[in-house]
Amino acid sequence: MHTAEFGGPREDWPINVALARLGVASAGLGAPDYRDLSMEVGLGQGRDEEDWRRAALNAYDAADYDEWHAREQAKRESEERAAAERAIYERLPGTSVPLNGKEIITQLGVPQGRMIGAAIRHLQQLHIDRGPQSREEAEAALRTRAAEQGLTPGHRRNALIRSHETDS
Repeated sequence: MHTAEFGGPREDWPINVALARLGVASAGLGAPDYRDLSMEVGLGQGRDEEDWRRAALNAYDAADYDEWHAREQAKRESEERAAAERAIYERLPGTSVPLNGKEIITQLGVPQGRMIGAAIRHLQQLHIDRGPQSREEAEAALRTRAAEQGLTPGHRRNALIRSHETDS
């Protein structure tokens, strides 16, 4: 298959046409990039020459493909774990809570930090699970969560973060 024009739909791109002729099938309409068969066979990272150069430099010191592949897989898994860890402390877009960070700091008696993000995320999850909460309900939920953990103000920070991680 040969063409100099890549302006058409993905399923008409030369690599996708060749893969289709070899019997590669799409994951279906619900899958991301379902029209791009090169993604189905794992070729999505090498879309241009710079990607291939970078991969070659990264693989240069590997003894064989299996060693390189294992290293790349471990790197991807580490990045996914880090992203999941960061997500615990990030606000969910479009999900409001009745308390802001300063009010949560006052309520819990803790310093500004990641625990406040975890508390906001917990309140957002309550909003999703139970619907909108009043200010009083949110304060009660934070007090209840701290009491369930047997926390005094000095011990609240780490335990509430750990507790939130198990909820996620």
